[in-house]
Amino acid sequence: MPQAVRQRPTRRQLEVLRAYIAAGSIAGAAHELGINESTARQHLSGLYRRTGCVNAAQAAYWLGTRELSR
Repeated sequence: MPQAVRQRPTRRQLEVLRAYIAAGSIAGAAHELGINESTARQHLSGLYRRTGCVNAAQAAYWLGTRELSR
């Protein structure tokens, strides 16, 4: 099976990930950003697809490595 093509996450996907990390929950992130929980989940799911991450912990690590390399 071919490997998934990696794409950069959108700005909004990164915002949702950062809010999720800060809040510790999807509900908290959604509240902070003024969006529905299902919308927050969709953004995170899209980010996972684009980065190849399988969960929030892996995505947080991925984000940290990107921000440290700036």
